[in-house]
Amino acid sequence: MKRKLKINWKKIAWGAIGLCAGALAMLYWQVDARSQVDATRRVDAIIVLGSAVWKGERASPSLNARIQHAIELYRAGYAAHLILSGGLGANPPSEAEMMRRIATNAGVPADALILEDQSHSTDENLANAKRVMDAHGWRTALIVSDPFHIYRAEIIARDLGIAAYGSGARNSPTYTLPLNRVWYTARESLALVWYFGTRTFGEPVWLYAWLKERQQTNN
Repeated sequence: MKRKLKINWKKIAWGAIGLCAGALAMLYWQVDARSQVDATRRVDAIIVLGSAVWKGERASPSLNARIQHAIELYRAGYAAHLILSGGLGANPPSEAEMMRRIATNAGVPADALILEDQSHSTDENLANAKRVMDAHGWRTALIVSDPFHIYRAEIIARDLGIAAYGSGARNSPTYTLPLNRVWYTARESLALVWYFGTRTFGEPVWLYAWLKERQQTNN
């Protein structure tokens, strides 16, 4: 008489949870470790990724830290052009336009600034910046963002064919305040899981459709 094989589903579930937690912990470590490295070098252009604009046409601390860091890099001669990337969010103007105003007020000449004001995600930021670079025959770029964002931004940029090097705005409060740094680094780890998943299996169109339907229902 054959003995039935008992499967301990509880142990399997806990094992799977443990593996997922371990993978996320490894990603967290990679994101945080990369945030501490500055890969600044001479390039064709500096891509500044957008962040929120606050009410009253004010740059959020994160956005201000990013553009101020990019201005420092420009003045130091690392690139002759800044690609300011970011569309219109909850408050006007667009993130790109807000950065243009700050850079212009700081003395950066208008012909050194290129606005990309249609994007609403990191993927779109970099895909649209790549089109700008292609139009000018540029290959290499410094990516400026908050330090926790650099690891994923470099991966996306290189997948798009940009020879990219990250330079984090290390004075951003998302990085200098310990709790913010932990929160945003953890969020980036999950964002990486999403990016790798969609790159491997494709975009979950059904999920986007469901979320859109839910939003329309609630409105």
